[in-house]
Amino acid sequence: MRALVYKDVGKLVLEQRPIPHITHSDDVIIKIHAVGICGSDVKILEGKHHVRPDTVLGHEFCGEVVEVGNEVHHVRIGDRVAVDNNIRCGFCDFCRMGLTSQCVDIKTSALGVMRDGGYAEYCIVPEKQCFVLPDEIDDILGTQVETLATVVNGMNTLLMLPYDYVMIIGFGPIGYLFAQFAKNIAAKVAVTEIDPFRISVAKQCGLTVWNPNEEDVVKNITDFTYGRKADIVIEATGNGLEQALKCVTPGGKVLPFGMDSSITATVVPNEITRWATKILGLYLGQNTMVPSIRIYQENRLNMAPFFTKVITLEEGLTAFEDLGLHLADLSHHPKSAMKIVMKL
Repeated sequence: MRALVYKDVGKLVLEQRPIPHITHSDDVIIKIHAVGICGSDVKILEGKHHVRPDTVLGHEFCGEVVEVGNEVHHVRIGDRVAVDNNIRCGFCDFCRMGLTSQCVDIKTSALGVMRDGGYAEYCIVPEKQCFVLPDEIDDILGTQVETLATVVNGMNTLLMLPYDYVMIIGFGPIGYLFAQFAKNIAAKVAVTEIDPFRISVAKQCGLTVWNPNEEDVVKNITDFTYGRKADIVIEATGNGLEQALKCVTPGGKVLPFGMDSSITATVVPNEITRWATKILGLYLGQNTMVPSIRIYQENRLNMAPFFTKVITLEEGLTAFEDLGLHLADLSHHPKSAMKIVMKL
């Protein structure tokens, strides 16, 4: 089968791999229909995210079940399924106390990071990671169930209210999804973004958007909220925590959601205490795949501007250019895409 394989920083290779077959009784073989390119994949290729070398990347995928182990009872051959790529053990203290995102096995078993993922024609997945898709969700949207599940976990933690003023730092795919929820729930919402293409998408969605390289966003959010600042600030880039803390109102909530292990921040602890700021840490989705399927099935979010293009697996080698990363020298340039999906 064809597969895009991570070899080293900046090096993604198209090669032939054997089609996987059942090795455990709970295994499911999925014929991949579509797989999204995630911002985490970009960071993997930059060397800013852990990964096992010689791994088939891709953790945003869906497809058809074509083979099952003899102890698979909940999915059937022919089912179309979305996949939660983060495999939890179910037995560690974190799993048994309801904090499955901190399972000790995730760091060694995540599909598309530490185990072969969806940048290929087939993938082997434990049955418990498979979620049957209804007909209302097509293959392209089906790639984004796990993505939305992480955001739903964030929404469950934030408990956003209809009178909240919300600010979202970063309008990539994660910021986009948070903004869609905020538009449905909050009193007002504004986003920040530096990339011209993604600024245009935010405007297409009818959002107030500011470029922090060109505007004073602290002043803007203060004026936007009549002097209050934001009740909720969602930091969706991984590098904006300091700015988030300047933009949140006393007693407000900051959700540091974006991930970038190369970034450090300076925080004054007394400011957190004095202004009663709530910093809410979380990771991944947590029992949120089924809710995400329900949200997509009922067409609750405007996803039309989200998908920029659908390409082939072979075109995936050059797709990172559209996402702002030149693999040859790891240099950055303006993006020309929000979400790219490879259809197999």
